[in-house]
Amino acid sequence: MRPLILTLEGFMGVRDGMKRESVTLDLESLPSGLIALTGPNGAGKSTLMDNLHPYRIMPSRAAKLSVDAFSYWDHLCGAQAQKVLEWEHANVRYRSTFAFRKPGKTGKAEYFLAWRDRAGLWQPFSAPDGTKSDGKAETYDRCVESVCGSLESFFTSVFSAQNRRPLASYNTGEIKSLLAELLHIDHLRALSAKAGEVAKVLSGKLDGIQRELAALAQKRDVLAMTEQAIVSDAEAIAAARRKREGLLATAQTLGQQRATLAAKQAESATAEARLRELAKRRAEVQASLDAVVGDAGELTRRLNERKSALLRTCVSHEATLAQRAQIEGAQAQCDQARLAIGREEARIQALQTEVAALEPKHMALTEANAALTSLQSRGRTKAELLQTLEQQAAVVGQVPCAGHAMHSTCPLLAQARSASQQAGEQRIAVNDLREQYRAKKAFAEGLAPVVAQLTHKRDELRSATDALAAARRTLQAAAELGARKPLLDAAATALAQVKAELAEIGAQSAQVAQRREAETTRLQGQLRDIESEVARLAAQDVTAAIADLDRQLLANREATAALDARVEALIRQHATRETQRDAMRTELATFDATRAQAERLSDEIAQWKLVTRGLGNDGLIALTIDDAGPALTQTVNDLLLACYGPRFTVEIRTQRELANGDMREGFEILVHDADNDSTKAVSVMSGGQKVWINECLTRGIALYLARNAGEPYETLFSDESDGPLDPERKVQFMKMKREVLRQGGYAREFFISQTPDLVLEADAVIDVEALAA
Repeated sequence: MRPLILTLEGFMGVRDGMKRESVTLDLESLPSGLIALTGPNGAGKSTLMDNLHPYRIMPSRAAKLSVDAFSYWDHLCGAQAQKVLEWEHANVRYRSTFAFRKPGKTGKAEYFLAWRDRAGLWQPFSAPDGTKSDGKAETYDRCVESVCGSLESFFTSVFSAQNRRPLASYNTGEIKSLLAELLHIDHLRALSAKAGEVAKVLSGKLDGIQRELAALAQKRDVLAMTEQAIVSDAEAIAAARRKREGLLATAQTLGQQRATLAAKQAESATAEARLRELAKRRAEVQASLDAVVGDAGELTRRLNERKSALLRTCVSHEATLAQRAQIEGAQAQCDQARLAIGREEARIQALQTEVAALEPKHMALTEANAALTSLQSRGRTKAELLQTLEQQAAVVGQVPCAGHAMHSTCPLLAQARSASQQAGEQRIAVNDLREQYRAKKAFAEGLAPVVAQLTHKRDELRSATDALAAARRTLQAAAELGARKPLLDAAATALAQVKAELAEIGAQSAQVAQRREAETTRLQGQLRDIESEVARLAAQDVTAAIADLDRQLLANREATAALDARVEALIRQHATRETQRDAMRTELATFDATRAQAERLSDEIAQWKLVTRGLGNDGLIALTIDDAGPALTQTVNDLLLACYGPRFTVEIRTQRELANGDMREGFEILVHDADNDSTKAVSVMSGGQKVWINECLTRGIALYLARNAGEPYETLFSDESDGPLDPERKVQFMKMKREVLRQGGYAREFFISQTPDLVLEADAVIDVEALAA
């Protein structure tokens, strides 16, 4: 792929860096060799470099190498923008046109690929698979990849963008996919995927057949259970028929026995009449027996009730007679009680008079004591006030001006003179209170002995009152006893009558018991005679036996009908299960054929899976990569030796050893350092060494493709790849670029560098700053 003419319009990098809306680069007239893009930071160099290819991506702005991880809209300005790139590949001239329109909030993008025929006319491009460039992103991507290969292989081998991902960071699956694509063996992966799809489709079909086999196996189990049930039904039918035959034989025997008993029953009509008569007589005798027992019980109950009443009356009369002595002495008690009442009433009247006379004195003593308390309190207060006034008045005679004319008029002694005057008045008041207190105290002391008698008189009055109440209660009780004196003779007479009646009731109770015992014995004897005759006649009665035989015959008929119904149900069930068995046998006839088909499908699936694995990453692809590994390693090491000397040697390992000693497919890049005699992974090297080794790996892949894979790329691209290198390594870096161009037969390499010495080494320079408006 060789870029010829690039036109950018409406790109932010052009507008901000070159201060213009569009720019056109004519690269067709440039010489072969190294072409440098120069200019200060932000001048638009990376914008131009990122668009010198036909893919829909600006690699230094993309998060990863995928069109889904990049959007042109983030790098466009204005309502319209476009990119037009004319490029050449395999001696065919192509033109890629990107048109962007954003009149409103949403934008529309169209991507077209055209090629120029021999007449010089541009024609829409059509891919070998029939895909035609129609402006859609998907069709454009397929058309470009059909010409230049995949985006990943292009940007991994010939285009070194800023912030690109180093090869050493790729995992095994990613590096295998990349190398398979670079070696043009990714069609094997497509074949592997197709084989996997075939295996998946066949697996789905096999799953259906296996489900069918599982259903048939389940039906086979059901068939075995059905056959066992058919055998069980046949055995149940035979057992039911045998049981029915036994019931029929039993019914015949019971019928013969009933006929014999019926003949005997016709001969015993007289016995049955006598039995009915005896049953009637037995009921009558039993009723008489019950009546005798009931009458005797009722009469005994009435006699016992009368006896209980008489006993209570007897107890009452005896209690009255037991109080004879008390009743006869009640009159004397009444007389004594009346004397005691009169005596106590006179005593109470005298005590009441004395208490009434002492009550006013008690009140006067109480008032006198209260007055003494009040006088004592007032006297104490006035005495304290008198003492205070005397102390204030004593100042009059103690001051130095005593005896002078000014002594009586000194204003400072006014309070002392007033206190002296008040002290005299207060002293008179205190003396009056003391006289009153002495008089009251003498009065109270005179009343105290008299009032002391009041408590004693009150106690005597209370005692006399209690004695009067007791005498009155005694008089009332004695009067009540005296009133019962006429009852003594009546109680003695009534007690004699009650005892006589009790003796008569005892005799009647004995007679009732004797009569009940005699009548009960007579009636029970009649019942025994009746039962004996009934037992004798019942030995010839066959009615009960016939009834029992009738019950047995009815039960036999019901059991026979149930067995008939069971036999019929078992026969229907037996027939249904035989039908189901025949249907299942018909369905299971295909079991062996279905199982054989499943086995054939399983073998075929195993073969397709083997094809999938053989054509996949771990099969032919891995073998091809293993085969390309030494040549790729040799190419990289030749570059290192030609440009950087013999210090570093790269080893690409496509297999790794497991802990158990087995080998497994893998990918690892190791660097052997001859100066330090050490081996380490690229990831642990210094920043400059990483750039150095990674660029050799990238260009080594490009050279390998140019030599062995027939990839006709004519141009290389690199964007500030020399940044971390020291000046000496940068010179060697340019040497490596020319060596790659020589060994790979490349026409040009476009590169961006901020190192002036490297720019001077270029065969041509594109000054981006000079393109500014």
